[in-house]
Amino acid sequence: MKGSNHELSVNKLIILYMIEKLDMPMSYTQISEFLLAHEYMNYFSLQQYFSELVETNLLATKVINHSTRYSITENGKKTLEYFENRIPESICTEILNYLKDKKLELKDEFEITAEYYPKKNGDFTVNCIAKEKKDLLMEIKINVVSKEHALKICDNWKENPHVIYGKILEELLKS
Repeated sequence: MKGSNHELSVNKLIILYMIEKLDMPMSYTQISEFLLAHEYMNYFSLQQYFSELVETNLLATKVINHSTRYSITENGKKTLEYFENRIPESICTEILNYLKDKKLELKDEFEITAEYYPKKNGDFTVNCIAKEKKDLLMEIKINVVSKEHALKICDNWKENPHVIYGKILEELLKS
């Protein structure tokens, strides 16, 4: 029984590691493609691990444009930091190589950008964009009075696009 518990915890750590290293929310399909192809776990176990990671608040989910995205929570990061050494180094290397090779493709699937431009009157225009598979989900242009505000908006958009997108959508859909 101990072996299976160890395997279970290592497999969950592998999932957390993969999501944390990409540093962007990923779909179940994106993650499972790699894990199943390398036979780290089977399909049914993978589904169980995802459920348990979400239930224990190690992964967070957000539905964007009918697609569930997974991101690592602060609890997940702390857990990974504490137990990461339990993941075999060869698996970490394979994950990092896969993410390096696929990062542009994965980012292309869900792209977040935020830029600011100075205006002639001293204000700044901030342009925040969220795309999924080249389709525009949301674009926001905001005029602000300082470079500090522009930088803060850009940083927040890049750090929390799913939260901001969700809140804006929620407000716009209120009855």
